[in-house]
Amino acid sequence: MSEPQDSNRIAHQWCWGTIDLCDRRAWNPLVAEMVTAGSVMLELWAQALSPRQRADLAYGFAAEDEQSARVAAAFLAGVSRLGRASPPCMVSFGAEHQPSPALDQARTSWREQALRAGLPLPSAGARVRHADPEHITAAVLPRLTGCDCAGYVDGERCRDQDHTGLYVAAYALNRHGADVLHADTVAKAYRATGGPAWDAIRAALVNAVAHHVGIDARSLPHLIRPSDPSRLTAFGRLVSQSSVLARGNTLLGFASPHDTREAMSDRARLHAREAVSRMHVTG
Repeated sequence: MSEPQDSNRIAHQWCWGTIDLCDRRAWNPLVAEMVTAGSVMLELWAQALSPRQRADLAYGFAAEDEQSARVAAAFLAGVSRLGRASPPCMVSFGAEHQPSPALDQARTSWREQALRAGLPLPSAGARVRHADPEHITAAVLPRLTGCDCAGYVDGERCRDQDHTGLYVAAYALNRHGADVLHADTVAKAYRATGGPAWDAIRAALVNAVAHHVGIDARSLPHLIRPSDPSRLTAFGRLVSQSSVLARGNTLLGFASPHDTREAMSDRARLHAREAVSRMHVTG
């Protein structure tokens, strides 16, 4: 592995995912919620989808077989919030909460520890470009899943037909629709990604999700070849559901940035099974 990824093996675990001041630690690691979303998708695929629905999703992905579609769907559900690992999202710690001494203390504590762990946060008061996390995901994900072609950045899509599916899948993670992102929107988001230091953080997050669901992230072009974004509408709904269920245990603080990869994976699988089982009971 490259040195930047090794040096950020711990740093990426200090990206925050959900904040809840009822929890004495106040925040949940983003990577924990990402791997849990991948597990939730696997559970939904096995327990909540009919054979016809699974076949339709495999067809939408243009996958070689249903198993390829299943692991690809789980991986994409996990990385759907990748854009949160960026300066504009990380510096907004607690912005959705009412100001309070507890929030100030939680923010200060998190920032100090995250900086010590190597998270490349901007300096306090620095000007930061802003972009929606979904747009940042669309801007960066293809490069982390198999497109290493030169010259295609700033909102452009690679013209290699073997990589078309990467862009279709990445854009399908946009919560506002499967293919409504304009190149200018993605270009603006690309300029908010934070540069090479944040590229390494996002690569570590992608690798964590890939390891968890059992996939080589850069093999995605060979597993799925979607060409029609409209066929992934149902997939987009499942991704949103997976993400919501993955964050449903935040009050319990089910993960720590100090957890090992194995401990985090075990908790993610347990939470996913419980969340989908509760969905069946209450549905």
